[in-house]
Amino acid sequence: MSQVLPAVALLVVTAAYAAEVRRLTRRGDRWPARRVLATAAGLLALAVALLPPVATHDDDPHVHVVQHLLLAMLAPLLLALGAPVTLALRALRNPGRRRLLSVLDSRAVRVLMHPVVVLALDVGGIYAYYLSDLHELAEEHPWLHLLVHAHMVAAGCLVAWLVAGPDPVRSRPGVLGRMAVVVAAGAAHDVLAKLLYVRGWGSAAELLYYGGEVVDVLMAVAVLVPWYARGGRELARAERRTTASVLAWRSAPRPTTTGPASGRSSPGSSRTARPTPTRRT
Repeated sequence: MSQVLPAVALLVVTAAYAAEVRRLTRRGDRWPARRVLATAAGLLALAVALLPPVATHDDDPHVHVVQHLLLAMLAPLLLALGAPVTLALRALRNPGRRRLLSVLDSRAVRVLMHPVVVLALDVGGIYAYYLSDLHELAEEHPWLHLLVHAHMVAAGCLVAWLVAGPDPVRSRPGVLGRMAVVVAAGAAHDVLAKLLYVRGWGSAAELLYYGGEVVDVLMAVAVLVPWYARGGRELARAERRTTASVLAWRSAPRPTTTGPASGRSSPGSSRTARPTPTRRT
């Protein structure tokens, strides 16, 4: 049962995502291939973590760490980059789109997506799991094990959706705020790895430390690349506007004037005419 439910859930999510993409394609709309690839990679990471052989050997610390990195960090980042909410908004008809937008704009979602709440759910969850008896209890009770895995995936998705996902988030902070969330989550993850090392996890704790660093770097890249690309596009638009203004100024006709109207006078025009002398008889 502990492997059947995750397999069914993965199949349902995969089928739903594929159906939404197919609906857009039939309508003549286009969905970016990079988002399809990101979603497929995220679902594959979840499948590796939740299905055998990893799921049947997660009592080994090293295997357990790999499972944690896939479930709570890498898979959520890839799924967020797949933009499932944006896909649903584009594929749904008006009534369903309005209902989804009302949920996204609700007070509950705004509170849930606050950076402090997201960090508390993510960091608090992994600390409670690894530094308490919850870890041993989950190994003894399959239903609790599934619940812990579901929490890790959900909390990781909230972090990735808030920080790096292209989906609309009403309370999403700016680039500096999102990088602060990445740094805070990464620092908490590093401290946890060091605490587990002291508790005797040894090389498994080192794997948790360095593996978490790699995923944190990937998340920071996912934050900075769109910001850098957006800045480049804005700079290119500004340069095009400046170039167009210069060309318009150069091609504009200018009035030409000659003589006194031009502001300059000829050398002879400034002299006073002398009277013609008359001869005396």
